[in-house]
Amino acid sequence: MNILKRIKEEYSYTHQKYWPFTDVGKFWDTVIDYDEINKKADSYSRRFVDGYNLSNIADGSYILDICARTGNGTLYFWQREKVKKALCADFSDQMLKICASRLKEAGVLFECLKVESLPLVFKDGEFDAVLCFETVEHISNPGDFIKELSRVIRLGGQMILTTPNTSWGFIHTLSAIFNLHHSEGPHRFIGRKTLRKFVEESGFKIITEKTCVLVPAGPRFLISLGAWLEKVIGNQAMSLFGLRRIFICEKI
Repeated sequence: MNILKRIKEEYSYTHQKYWPFTDVGKFWDTVIDYDEINKKADSYSRRFVDGYNLSNIADGSYILDICARTGNGTLYFWQREKVKKALCADFSDQMLKICASRLKEAGVLFECLKVESLPLVFKDGEFDAVLCFETVEHISNPGDFIKELSRVIRLGGQMILTTPNTSWGFIHTLSAIFNLHHSEGPHRFIGRKTLRKFVEESGFKIITEKTCVLVPAGPRFLISLGAWLEKVIGNQAMSLFGLRRIFICEKI
């Protein structure tokens, strides 16, 4: 695919006002080398590592992993005894196929479900916890989506929600145009204040918020330097320059 075509695609992805879940699923069905691409990015594993370190999900929980993709989030939390059973939901048949194979091989107790629209098919308060990694930006009506996540989690349950910082939007677009990383497909990055408003109006209390990741990929010395700088420059600067926002939310 030439650069002009990629520019046109990225413009289309970022300027849509509305898109259905099925469009998101069709896009991710095309990213067949998702795991291979993300092995090269330290920022990918950081969503799980940082989410785990900041949260306090009870051991042996029934977890909804929404937009689970290839199942790495569920697997990471299962390996740390947080997951008794998982419901891995996604919009993409291809991602769910890989997810099911990975979790079955590991011995995780799980179910997979394709999601194509709201409302979600789950019962009120069905889950002990929700993993929502890099998902809300792919939903054209994120406020309604977060309300549904609140509905299906029990009182006192925790949700880990991660999403890219809006300041990195242009970098994501350039990476896709120049084929340095996979595209994000249909998406709209959400500002911090707007996202906090959606979360709090949905019946969650934000108990922890952190912005992290300065160096998403590169040689190990550069990754280590980035991690050191994250500690040095402080929360205010990280809020401006960090790649990922993490919210640990509790259903109230």
